[in-house]
Amino acid sequence: MAFWLELAQGLILPLRRKYFRYFILAQGLSLLGRWVHTTAQRWLLYELTGSSAYLGLLGALGSFPVLLFALPAGVLADRLPKKKILVAAQLLAAASAFFLFLLTFLGLVRPWHILLLAFLMGTGVALEFPVRNAFIYDLVGKDDLVSALSLHSLAFNLSRFLGPALAGWFMAALGLSFCFLFNSLSYLPVASAVILITLPENRRPSRGNLLSALHEGLGYAARKRSLQGILLLVALVSLGLFPYAVLLPALTRELYHGGAREFSIFMTANGLGALVGALFAGTLGRRLPLPKVIFSSALLLPGAIYLLASWGNFFLGAGLLSLVGFLMVNIIMNGNARVQTLCEDEMRGRVLGLFSWCFFGLFPAGSLLAGAVAEKIGTAGALKLFAFIAGSLILLLTWRFRDEA
Repeated sequence: MAFWLELAQGLILPLRRKYFRYFILAQGLSLLGRWVHTTAQRWLLYELTGSSAYLGLLGALGSFPVLLFALPAGVLADRLPKKKILVAAQLLAAASAFFLFLLTFLGLVRPWHILLLAFLMGTGVALEFPVRNAFIYDLVGKDDLVSALSLHSLAFNLSRFLGPALAGWFMAALGLSFCFLFNSLSYLPVASAVILITLPENRRPSRGNLLSALHEGLGYAARKRSLQGILLLVALVSLGLFPYAVLLPALTRELYHGGAREFSIFMTANGLGALVGALFAGTLGRRLPLPKVIFSSALLLPGAIYLLASWGNFFLGAGLLSLVGFLMVNIIMNGNARVQTLCEDEMRGRVLGLFSWCFFGLFPAGSLLAGAVAEKIGTAGALKLFAFIAGSLILLLTWRFRDEA
């Protein structure tokens, strides 16, 4: 009974707000489309190239726009109408997915098409992430913020669980190209919901130019020790551990001797673990101090990835991917909630932009390096090396910020 009360308080109460209901339902469909697209895109590129380096480049180009635009997007979230930015980001992503559908359906797709369109979709993500999270704050307010983020994370990870399975069905029944069409159409409900929502913008008067606003945000984060620890930890996870996701197709074939079906199951297992992690974070995890959950999860993650790259048993691999998904969501979702509770309202967009930059923006460097190393020593060897180095640095960081962790 206590669990269900925790579940209601943590995940259901934000739904009493009408506009948040509209937004989260539409966002859930869009997230499902995104995971269908991601699964199909990685497999298509690997089928065309057979190269781990290309997979690393795909991850890099998909996230490189965040490196370029996440910090300015945070300033925009503090200064411009969030609705217009969100709608523009949805339409850009929808158009990119539709072009990839056409190219694949007509048999014209080439690796460079996939990479270019991944960059364009990444630009939409760079604009959307800080604005969307600040928009959620506007929808629910401070009291329900953590619960709303938990519910959004649950929608994300439910999509992460269902998306690869749906992608597998599309690929088997209709053809791989229809994964991209489904994703393109899934962005339209979000754009419609955002247009229909009416909220006061509560924008603050602009002070100075873009560079001065960026400098103000970076200085604010540098002065707050509690923010430093979370942001540095997220950066380490992004650089050293998250590249497992883009190398998973190669690992599936090289170590586990699987094909599209096995890869889809692996992605589903990873999403299932993340889904359980989101449920934990929104229920029982709410009783635990956020910094301890974040740092403890980060300490366990390198070992899970190291074992994933060491064993060739399919069922053990699926179990480890579930554990990896559980730990990742407890680092990222709780990290997001932590930085939002630590910052003032007028700095929220810029702090979220910095958080996005540390996680998504630094991912290209890790993906490129991991892909290059995998070409030299094999995918399993690269993942084990990265897990060892990242684990050592996370251990040092945890000791450095032991008063926070």
